[in-house]
Amino acid sequence: RRAAAAAAAAAAAAAAASGAAAAGGAASAAASGGGGGGGVGTIHSPEYAGTGVDVLDGRGFAAQLSSADAAPALVVFFAPWCGHCKKMVPEVAKAASKLRGSGVRVVAVDCDRAPEVARALGIKGYPTVKFMARGKASGYEGPRTALQLASFAQSRAALDRYVLRWVDKAVAAVRNMIQRPQPSAAAP
Repeated sequence: RRAAAAAAAAAAAAAAASGAAAAGGAASAAASGGGGGGGVGTIHSPEYAGTGVDVLDGRGFAAQLSSADAAPALVVFFAPWCGHCKKMVPEVAKAASKLRGSGVRVVAVDCDRAPEVARALGIKGYPTVKFMARGKASGYEGPRTALQLASFAQSRAALDRYVLRWVDKAVAAVRNMIQRPQPSAAAP
């Protein structure tokens, strides 16, 4: 619940961020082609150029990851000046390659360009890795290798799909019970 509230707060903060910063990020993404797939709030970042990892600003985070119907994503929160973040880039790129076609995106959020997202999610150090699905975040504290990152993302995505199927079945069962004609009580 706390993660969902934080993601919603991040979305609200990103939406309220200055239009000039968002417009600048969009112009930069349009000029450079972004880090990967492009889209709203996708910005150019030299750290992830050519890796297939989309780099998002606050507006992109809000638009692409914070909603209840957002696709699952492995998200790396980084700062461009951070040595550990720079060292992790090749592993994140390999994880993106491993996850291609699995339905799990790999994105990075430049926290220097999106401090409102970092504050809302309680990001205190870099790099921070989270799995996000349907606007909810799950933290990752394991090894920062491509294999481990991809494995974490795949297992979280499988759990998310399982939970969605279970919820769908429960909702269908409740609807069935509501729609069934109730036996009438016979008068004594």
